[in-house]
Amino acid sequence: MLTVNQFAPSIITNSISNQKIDLENYKGKNVWIKFHRFSGCPVCQYQIHEVIERQQELNKADIETLIFIHSSQKNVKSNFKEVQGLHIIDDKQKDFYKLFDSKFSWKGLLSLKTWTVTFESIFKGFFPHLNKFEGGIFGIPSDFLLNQEGRIVDLNYGKHYGDSWSVSEVLLKLKTTANTK
Repeated sequence: MLTVNQFAPSIITNSISNQKIDLENYKGKNVWIKFHRFSGCPVCQYQIHEVIERQQELNKADIETLIFIHSSQKNVKSNFKEVQGLHIIDDKQKDFYKLFDSKFSWKGLLSLKTWTVTFESIFKGFFPHLNKFEGGIFGIPSDFLLNQEGRIVDLNYGKHYGDSWSVSEVLLKLKTTANTK
């Protein structure tokens, strides 16, 4: 597992809009890196759409957002659109998940919290897309907040399928870590 205060592993890839992503290019900015499940997951859809809707707040706080989804580019693009400051990356082979030690666990599926957040997402209008269940259904979300040097200042290895930071939590974490320097 990665730890607080270590430099984040290197990321060089392309986003779903074919924008070149190189973590080195974000030095001088804070970066929020999120790992989610497949693009047809209702929880992922709900949580990622919240980021899309609120990315402007993250931009004002000088936070770039990278979201990884273990699905094909075609399926990711059909569910999500990038906005300024938000870069969505398809990682069907789970290469970056492995690099960041993001887990896949069937135990998360059995968690009552997983099913609670799944039904909440469905009630909010985010339905499972059965034809987009790529890469397996057992991914557990993880989040990493990097400072302007590229060091991890906070992280979350989720315990169930909905255990991922919200935009409000990230903004608070950035404020908290800035006050501890």
